[in-house]
Formats: sequence, C-alpha cells, structure tokens
Amino acid sequence: MDYPTMRDLFFAAPPEPRPLPPAATSPSPARALRDAIEPLACLSIWSPEAAEAYAELGLDDYFAAYVWQRAAALGTPPAPLAVVALGVFTPELITPQYEAGRVALRREDVVRVRIEAPGRTLRRVLGDIDDDAARAVTLLRRGIDAADRTARPLFTGLTADHWPGDPLAGLVHACHLLREHRGDSHLAVCAVEGLDPVGMNLLTELWCGYAFRSYTVTRGWSDAQIDAAADRLRARGLLAGDRLTEAGLSYRAELERRTDRMQQSVVEAIGGELDTLTKQLCAWSDALVGAGAAPPDPAKRFAG
Repeated sequence: MDYPTMRDLFFAAPPEPRPLPPAATSPSPARALRDAIEPLACLSIWSPEAAEAYAELGLDDYFAAYVWQRAAALGTPPAPLAVVALGVFTPELITPQYEAGRVALRREDVVRVRIEAPGRTLRRVLGDIDDDAARAVTLLRRGIDAADRTARPLFTGLTADHWPGDPLAGLVHACHLLREHRGDSHLAVCAVEGLDPVGMNLLTELWCGYAFRSYTVTRGWSDAQIDAAADRLRARGLLAGDRLTEAGLSYRAELERRTDRMQQSVVEAIGGELDTLTKQLCAWSDALVGAGAAPPDPAKRFAG
C-alpha cells in the first residue's frame, strides 16, 4: 500500500460529527498526556518526508514501512514476535508486510528515517519552535528515564535508539517513546484480563466513538472473527448488540485506570510541570491536525 492510499484511508473525516468519546471525558493526567502527544508521536507514522525517504531507499510500500519501523524497536525479531508486539493486528496482515520491509530496507536505515524525518515535517508545518521544543523534550525525557520498563518491549527497545540532535525530531521521538510505553502498558493490562486482540479492538473502538467493527476490520480481522469476539464480550455482559453496556463502559474505564497506574512513574517524574507541558503539546498537536499533518478524526486520536 503506497503512502497516498494509506493516508486517504486514515485521514478521512468522520461522516458526521462525533460526540466526545468517554476516553476524553475528565481524563487523568496520564491519559491527558497521552492524548496530547498522539498527533506528534504519529509523525513517526505519517511524515511525508519519511515516506519519501523510505521510497528513495527502496521501500515504497508505506504499510510495510510502518510495520518494519515499529518492529525495528526489537531489532530484527522473527515475524511472530513482531506480530505479538504490535498487539492488535492479525498475523496474516502483519507477517508479509514485516518480511517485505525487512528485505527491502536495512534496520539502521529504517530507524534513522523514523527518528530524523519527522523533525523536518514538524519544522515545515509549525516553523521555528526549537527553543520551546527543547524545553518540552527535557521534561518528556525526565518521564522517559523514570518509566518502568517491565513488560514494555517496544518502549524498552526504543530507549536504545540514538537521540536526534534536532530538537524537533527529538520532540517527535520523545512522544513516540511515551506512546509506545502506554501501548505496551495497555496490552499488558488487557492480557491479564484474558482479552484477545479482537476483543481489545472492539472495546476500544466503541469506547472511542467508532461504529461497531469499523476500526477493528482495519486491523485485518475477518467478519467471522469479529462476530465470535463480540459473542464472547456479550457473554461477559460487556456488549449488548453493537453497543457497550453500562458494565462494558465501566469495565473499559477500569482498563484505562489500570493503564494510567502503569504510567504513574512518568507522571510523578515530570511533576508539577505536567499540566503546562500537556497544554503545550496539545496545542502543537491541534495545529498538526489543523494543517492536515495528522488524522482529523477525534476517534482515531483517542484510539491511538
């Protein structure tokens, strides 16, 4: 899948205005930070400068580049490990993309592009924010250094990458690190609850405001797999028809609270400057969305 096609799929505005999802209602400090950094972190995915660089190096399938640059945090793992680390996709979707990316591009090249190219995108869109970005990175790195690495494979792998000299590339890289930390944490919470990847997807898409199955299907799951997972959630009283029950809403909220607790060391390390930092990050992220540099659908922002 080339970059324009992938962008068209994920940058489409919702067909009608969405209500504010439960995930955005009175967020905890950890959740507010996560939502503030999402568009910034996702420049590691959506940077057109990165797409151009990957293509120049011989990888013009942008979905393969996406899979490879995320899995590269683990080195060059076997495909089943790459699938598990990414968490919510089918092996049938991820495996061929991972193998194609790994054949086309050396790991050191995909890592270099993923770290450096988003800074060029950010400077093109937001201009000279270098001084403010450097201050933000100092605070974010305080949280990164304090973050618990237990059961966070993608985050821990990313901490071994070189840190870019460009403060704007550093801002995206720091946000990417914390995004993967929360993603790893959430997967761990869901695994303890006995949720499989399809169930995780269904709970998250409804929690974030998507129509039933509309987001889950983009992760490669078949109608039969989605139907079976939905039946399992209904048997637990979490789903009625195609909506979360009150018990389902409470259950998904508790998953979120437990994920927050797994990021408490990050929150505490940033300390009293967290609120100001979050507001600044949110302003930059909103500007990226407004400029068409990040997906405009609020459900996509909250789903991660």
